[in-house]
Amino acid sequence: MRTLLGALTALMLLATPVVAGDYLKAVAALAAGNYQEAFRFITPFAEQGEAWAEAILGTMYANGEGVPQNDVKAVYWNRKAAEQGDAGAQANLGGMYYNGDGVLEDYVQAYAWTSIAASRGDKLAKRNKGIMKKKMTREQIAKGQELSSELWEKYVVPFQKN
Repeated sequence: MRTLLGALTALMLLATPVVAGDYLKAVAALAAGNYQEAFRFITPFAEQGEAWAEAILGTMYANGEGVPQNDVKAVYWNRKAAEQGDAGAQANLGGMYYNGDGVLEDYVQAYAWTSIAASRGDKLAKRNKGIMKKKMTREQIAKGQELSSELWEKYVVPFQKN
């Protein structure tokens, strides 16, 4: 919840005047724990391709906050945000692959997505990466590291500020 609220608050400055009201309503709804209302205001942003909103919807679906819990939709929205460079969504996607939530369990994918989130400073991803390594073979780790490099080039580098 704090992560969602923090992300929304930080992005408030980026909202255009046309949508600033809806953005502020989404922040207020999240702060009040009114997830159904937050969902109503966040969904249009996500549908327009805003990574922060996609990541929030992914979390809402994963946790059943304001919507019926749905791991498939959680993966969908987290993947969209992760592919736009959102580190939190990348970490969430790694966890979903690790646990087989909404996708087939895949330690290589889990390790790769979690690794890029960890490299970007996500503390939970750093911890989870260590946990994952304990359950993986050397071959899986090597494949995960290789995939992590590919994902980094595709889903982190293009979104880094120069």
